[in-house]
Amino acid sequence: MSTRGTRTYYRGSDAEITEALFTWHTSPESLSFAIADLRHVGLVQTPARTRPYAPHLAAGALFAVGAVWTLLANPTLYVIGFLAIAGPLLAFFWREPRRWELHAQYHGNAVVLYSSGDVRVFNQVGRALRRAMEDGRRTPWGYGLAAA
Repeated sequence: MSTRGTRTYYRGSDAEITEALFTWHTSPESLSFAIADLRHVGLVQTPARTRPYAPHLAAGALFAVGAVWTLLANPTLYVIGFLAIAGPLLAFFWREPRRWELHAQYHGNAVVLYSSGDVRVFNQVGRALRRAMEDGRRTPWGYGLAAA
């Protein structure tokens, strides 16, 4: 066992990686995994998903168009203007963005170690985990390989 302090590979608001632990700060609690017990770590990009409230937004927009159509003297221009504004907004809110996840085997169970919609932060966390795992496999004499 080393007498020096614990090495930290990454520390952010949503995750922390030390030489011994990977901690993901989710709400309402944090999840911690021992680095030495992680197996088969892989990166996964999840597909974009429909937001659960998107169909309700679409129904509300159609209802608003119908209400405006009946109330205005010359509704065609107003409805076209409304659709020009509401269409892109609805499209934006319809889908959740893609997320990137770190998956692994931990004590024989498949787990999600980390998930983020920010690819830059996700890559930082992924690289830090890879360095922590590589450093954990090293022996005092290197990787334990012999030269021929």
